[in-house]
Amino acid sequence: MTFQTMLDRARKYERQGRAEEAAGAYASAAQDAEARGDRASAVAVRARLARARAAGGRVDEAPRVLDGAERAAAALPAGPQVRATLDGQAAHVLAAAGRTGDAARRAWGAMAAFRSVQDHGRADVAGVHAARLIVRDAGARAAVGPLRDLLARMPPGGDGHRRVAALLADAERRPDRDHDVLVTDPGGAAWGRLAAALAVGAHLAVGNGVPWNTLSTPDGARDDRVLLERDWGITDAAGWRESIDRLLDAENCDPAIQMVLDQRGRGTDPHGWRAAIVAWCRERDISDETIQRVVALSESIRRYEARFRADGLLAPDGRVESVYAYDFGRAVNMARWGLNAGYCDAEEAEKCVLVAGHRANQVYGSWTSFSAGYVLGRMLRFDEGEFGEWYERSLAGHRILADDPASPWRRMAWG
Repeated sequence: MTFQTMLDRARKYERQGRAEEAAGAYASAAQDAEARGDRASAVAVRARLARARAAGGRVDEAPRVLDGAERAAAALPAGPQVRATLDGQAAHVLAAAGRTGDAARRAWGAMAAFRSVQDHGRADVAGVHAARLIVRDAGARAAVGPLRDLLARMPPGGDGHRRVAALLADAERRPDRDHDVLVTDPGGAAWGRLAAALAVGAHLAVGNGVPWNTLSTPDGARDDRVLLERDWGITDAAGWRESIDRLLDAENCDPAIQMVLDQRGRGTDPHGWRAAIVAWCRERDISDETIQRVVALSESIRRYEARFRADGLLAPDGRVESVYAYDFGRAVNMARWGLNAGYCDAEEAEKCVLVAGHRANQVYGSWTSFSAGYVLGRMLRFDEGEFGEWYERSLAGHRILADDPASPWRRMAWG
């Protein structure tokens, strides 16, 4: 197998999110280059290997591989091309290790070095990466000054300039907080089936202050692995697969909630609804204690719906028909976390997002009905009838998505 074939294979694996296989292919390509005495190519490929190791979760090993490439580069004749390549890959490795400030500086250096050798395409890529790292490191409002400086160093009219300008505009209009904000990645999906499916996960993306319209955020790989272990107990691909399947099948929420909602069709007034719930339970020999619990659940739902109507989450005569939205919305984000954590590849993550979007469309008839179902599911899980912070933040997310002109819910029709 030729060096170029090995390199092409490694890049293909990388695009597919198959980090371990990409790392193996890069290692083989580096060995081939070293055996032929092509030290410059070996350095460049070793740097790519370090990035692949970081993307695969080997954040301790990746810096060691990068250090080896740096030492090898020091023995080569000085030149901006090698430095640009090293800086560009180092930015990804450092970001994966949580050193976003250092990563931003290396990405900026890569942009300048690529620009000096007239490689404007790669300079733009490095510049956009630097901009994203600056926002992540400093926060949107504090990033405004550095983003303006960065933008001034990019030739107007190019794709890189356009994307950094969009990040700057977003930073300038965002409130001084890193949560409950609408963030749109200028390089992410903007229209079409995938974008609409990603928008099903926008509630949680807004709450976390992350872009709603992209799946792969490799610089956040370490954070997503921590999140999955801390909040979901997921430490491997099998655990991720089990969790996302339950979300896609709407089996993560308490099944009693949907049963209670379904009985409302047999009696819409409170008394009739309670009677329908009791009758359903009696038909199945369910204990009196459980019957009391599910009847109380119907009362909680009525209180939440009344508040939803007062706050504009529901129409004056509206009601929630299903809480499956809470599972479908989280499934989109679970796909993102799994991809970034290395528990699935890009193709599988996208497939899961599309399934979540399709199933949401089958259950709901509008963005607003989907949102009400999502919020009710979340409240019954966490809020305990307090209408506290969980409710206030969920309501804020709904209003952002329903009212902001840049929201995907305003720009794309449901279904």
